[in-house]
Amino acid sequence: MIAGLDPFALLTIAVALGLGGFVKGATGAGTPLIAVPVMAAFFDVTLAILVMVVPNFVMNVAQVWQYRAEIRPARMAVLLSIGSVPGMFAGTYLLTRAPEEVLFLGLGLLLAFYILLRLVDPKFSIAQATALRLSLPVGILGGVMQGAAGTSGPLALLFLSTQNLARPAFIGTISAFFLANSVVQAPALWWEGLLTWHWVWISTLALVPVWACLPLGDRVGKRLSQEAFNRWVLILLAVLAVRLLWRGLV
Repeated sequence: MIAGLDPFALLTIAVALGLGGFVKGATGAGTPLIAVPVMAAFFDVTLAILVMVVPNFVMNVAQVWQYRAEIRPARMAVLLSIGSVPGMFAGTYLLTRAPEEVLFLGLGLLLAFYILLRLVDPKFSIAQATALRLSLPVGILGGVMQGAAGTSGPLALLFLSTQNLARPAFIGTISAFFLANSVVQAPALWWEGLLTWHWVWISTLALVPVWACLPLGDRVGKRLSQEAFNRWVLILLAVLAVRLLWRGLV
């Protein structure tokens, strides 16, 4: 199916994958959020998700390993990851039953409210004890969003950004959560007959532009101050909020 695309479409997808890898390296999130919508413009969202299976798994394993010593408190990452498993099954059940427009609109409004709050109070954050209590419910809800709408990134970004974590802890924690999602999602896609060896091969090829740009983003991200890093995360959240509200309303 991808082989039938014209060269311009393939180049566009490769650039989107590379840009997603760059943002992933800099912030810990970005590849599916950027690449999936671009690929979905040329073929459906399900196939776009299949293309991202290998890059998602490999990149998150790499970043969890790279920042493993910085994942503090580790309990938060564990609770987020554990919660995503039942959430994913619940979301998969809702996939054909709940209107995804409602999910997109609700999450978009939540992001918009948080951005407004940060603009009014740039130093807004929640206490670590509160964050730990919320970790499991957020993980479950993130899994539901991933299973039902293919997008847990905005919620994870929102939750972690409320804590003003240092960049290494932010990337390590969010990558652990994304890794848990991909570990559950890939077998589920295989079980449903969607993920075949053909798509595993295509997904492996998609890793090339992502992996080439990941270290570039990492180098740029390491040069950012904590204030600049928080600002870039807020900008990414703003872009996601607009996209979610658009998908929820149109």
